Amino acid sequence: MHALTEWRDFYVMIGTAAGAIVGAAFIVVTLVSNLEKRTLGVKGFITPIVVQLSSVLVGSAILTVPTLTPLSLAIILGAGGLSGVVYGIVVALRIWNMRLDTDDRIFYIILPIIAYAAMATSAIMACTRNEPTFETLAVSLVALLIIGIRNAWDMASFAIMQGKGE
Repeated sequence: MHALTEWRDFYVMIGTAAGAIVGAAFIVVTLVSNLEKRTLGVKGFITPIVVQLSSVLVGSAILTVPTLTPLSLAIILGAGGLSGVVYGIVVALRIWNMRLDTDDRIFYIILPIIAYAAMATSAIMACTRNEPTFETLAVSLVALLIIGIRNAWDMASFAIMQGKGE
């Protein structure tokens, strides 16, 4: 898979960023651990952030494997993408009835599902050896990274404001 070697530095870079931010997400968990409604916060908000960032980290690590074949790539991307879509639906069911701003609904529910669906689509592209496979995958992983960063910041801001009694 010669085309993948051209993308190696990109995946190493976003994987490293995702790993660092996963660490920061654990700091956010520490911040919210004293809040009264932390159970739903962890299940509904913190855990999806860690799952999104971990998806970028693991996906990037897998893509640096030198012996990756188109079939194994398609299987891994398909499983990851479909699992992400299902998990996104589970998250949506947990938090849908909460009073959330429109931007929170977009970033916690809609965009992650779209990003995971794009990852699954890149699996189909890998099977058919379609040219924009790695571009589609790159967009989905960067989207998950940006979503995770935004949501981690949102959760940290919420925790700080709750700690101040606002």
